[in-house]
Amino acid sequence: MNVTTFENVLWALGFLVNACLLLVLVVQQRWREFPFFTAWIAFQVLLTIALFTIYRQGSAKLYSEVYWSTGILDFLLQICVVIEIARIVLRSRGSWIHDSRKRFIFLAALGTLFAAAATFIMHPSAHTSIEVWEMRADLFTSLMFCEVFLAMMGSANRLRLQWNTHVMGLGEGLLAWGSIAVIIDASHSFLGRYRWYALLEDLRSIVWIGAGMYWIIVFWRPQKEKPPLSPEMQKYLVDLHSGVQYHRSEVEESASRLRR
Repeated sequence: MNVTTFENVLWALGFLVNACLLLVLVVQQRWREFPFFTAWIAFQVLLTIALFTIYRQGSAKLYSEVYWSTGILDFLLQICVVIEIARIVLRSRGSWIHDSRKRFIFLAALGTLFAAAATFIMHPSAHTSIEVWEMRADLFTSLMFCEVFLAMMGSANRLRLQWNTHVMGLGEGLLAWGSIAVIIDASHSFLGRYRWYALLEDLRSIVWIGAGMYWIIVFWRPQKEKPPLSPEMQKYLVDLHSGVQYHRSEVEESASRLRR
């Protein structure tokens, strides 16, 4: 297991940024609004400590087993973070905006199918079948994350929903990191596991460190006051309220006639 000095520096910086971000989320009590994102960052911190300990012991087999076996949990936490953002944005007034949940689920399912199709169309260059499926899984994870996140953004933007400061900052960082992850995993699929692999993984680490530093600043700052509803959303809510009142009066009138 050969690790260069530069990779060690990136590893240390990544751990430091994650630890500082976790501290900010706890101290500023942002974990109350973003419990899954906080859990994801805490998972990254604990995983780094565990992998570093295993690496120092020189057990390459155990290191590989822990690294890849925890990938499923990492993927599930990423999806939970996207759903968490969707819940905050699409339920910005305490309840799901009408049709927003259906639209989000439809677009997310469509994106998942696209990610699965794109993953199986590609034929990564690798020495073993395990490596092929490993790279396909990485690409599928990155594609699905971006597709689900874009589905949430599309649903929110179509309904002209306002994003608050923390959610906007979290979304911007995630989209930047996720987009780079898709490019890197697609490159691995075309180039194989050995050509430019280390350089591309270093790039992934650098982007994550940049996103983490950005999140530290975003979550340290106080939340701005929630912006007023857009004119389109105000009209939508007024029309919705009028429709509910109309149907309610019809039901009451029908019930009154039945009593007679």
